[in-house]
Amino acid sequence: MFNKVLVPVDGSNASMKAVETARKLVEEGSARKVSLLYVVQASDVAAVNAPEIYDDPTIIAKQVLEKARKVMGDQIPAVLLLEAGMPADVICRIARKDNYDLIIIGNRGLNRIKRVLLGSISSKVVAAAHCPVLVVK
Repeated sequence: MFNKVLVPVDGSNASMKAVETARKLVEEGSARKVSLLYVVQASDVAAVNAPEIYDDPTIIAKQVLEKARKVMGDQIPAVLLLEAGMPADVICRIARKDNYDLIIIGNRGLNRIKRVLLGSISSKVVAAAHCPVLVVK
């Protein structure tokens, strides 16, 4: 039984599958509480001088979190978290600080170019997390 489950989301299909997996764990009684986390990366933040060129990352984050909350369903409450920073670092820091005992993460995010250049967020989380990590395909 997992008491607290952290599910990072970015709007990708893989992250929504991670949310579905968390929902199933709660439905079957294997998990109690779920938190959905969106991390705004520094590269997502708009330049102050040209905000009209960029989408506001907090608006996008809130839309993704709301979509993930709907995937969880009306019967399962979920805490919505919005943080800023490097995703893998933030995910692991939040998981440790708030005593999560499972992280469920999608294997592929939205930005494939960054993944090739920098390595996948899910791989970094698996390597650095203090608790078990379930990677969902």
